[in-house]
Amino acid sequence: MHDDQHDDRPGGEHDGEHDGPGRTARPGVFLAHAPADADRAAALDTRLRAGGLRTALDESRDLSDELPAEPVLQELGACGLFLLVWSRAAADDPHVLEQRRYAASFDKPCLVWPLDATALPPGEGPVERLPAGSDDRAVDAAVHRLLGTRPSDARPADAPGAGPAGSGAVEPGHWTIESDDPSGESLDVDLTASADAAVPDDSVEGGHLTGTHHRAGLRGEVTGRWWFAPEEGRLDLELSSSFGLRPLRERRHLRILDVDGHTLTAEDLHGIADPRHYRLTRDH
Repeated sequence: MHDDQHDDRPGGEHDGEHDGPGRTARPGVFLAHAPADADRAAALDTRLRAGGLRTALDESRDLSDELPAEPVLQELGACGLFLLVWSRAAADDPHVLEQRRYAASFDKPCLVWPLDATALPPGEGPVERLPAGSDDRAVDAAVHRLLGTRPSDARPADAPGAGPAGSGAVEPGHWTIESDDPSGESLDVDLTASADAAVPDDSVEGGHLTGTHHRAGLRGEVTGRWWFAPEEGRLDLELSSSFGLRPLRERRHLRILDVDGHTLTAEDLHGIADPRHYRLTRDH
């Protein structure tokens, strides 16, 4: 790009601390866990991200032909550390076991956080196992030690990428959500408030969404649900897009970075291999 050209892609002008084309990637941790341990994993995920690391989790739970889904394989290949939340539930979970096997095949260092006394099966490469009873602070310290990083200091609210909580609210209405995917992607959706959309509590807004999903030259109808947590500056999207015979189901977790009038910028909360930035515009 020439110096006198303007990059109008979502996220195209963020500084080097963000990921994406032309930006420096942050160290990434793939966090493998069983659904029964989701609360412990979520607390650890929040701590790691607050310390400046990117994280990835398998939310698809798709094990086609006994292989992890392609996006999961991409995240495993891109991560700098495989973090295994280990328990009896994890030992019985084929998704967790396959993720561990593929991480070892990619020669990824493995850190094990044991939640109980379940023995770890041998034979999947070298691992470091934390002592029994370790809390998420001990895990966080071990992760940074293994990656050779230091937890970043909390950024002021007006710093680029600080994600100002409460500003730039996502409300019911018609929204255009564009990503910086090189192949081109956008959502034109109506967000409606709905009490039956399983909104967690009064601090979170949410409801249903309907509209059109454009992706890589294809156009499909999209339905789903949305939730916005103002204090966290976090937008969750649950999408079902009809591009072919089978609907494409996915979840997006976006972190609001900045607001300019009716336009918000955001980044993927999770993702190591190819995190995206977004521009969200509400029609008035």
